[in-house]
Amino acid sequence: MSPTSPRTTATLLVLAALIVGALIGVAGDHLFLIHRHELLRREFAAHRIVDRLDRELHLTAQQKSEIQRILDTHHQRMDAIMSNVRPQMRQEIEAGNAEIEKILTPQQRVQFQHLKMRMPPGRGGPRREPR
Repeated sequence: MSPTSPRTTATLLVLAALIVGALIGVAGDHLFLIHRHELLRREFAAHRIVDRLDRELHLTAQQKSEIQRILDTHHQRMDAIMSNVRPQMRQEIEAGNAEIEKILTPQQRVQFQHLKMRMPPGRGGPRREPR
């Protein structure tokens, strides 16, 4: 089989398609899990606040329900505010990273890219899709 034969080309294309498909699947799964984790964490935090207030203040069932509604309403408002701020914050993080990269050697830049991939989103790490 020569390096430019149709069979070699087809094999390489199929292999490339499998690899790209696997990478897209992993990335999609990762984004789904991040989004799901955020939703569960938010719900858990609100329930913890209500539970703590209940323990300390001995709330009625109606008070607990109303406090949960209040927390949900204000959290939605805070999300709306953050959706406007997030792009600006992301822009500042990326500008800072670009300035840092300018003073690094090529080898340090590669290492810096790997470090950013390990950082949590929002702290210079990979961008997370908005909610």
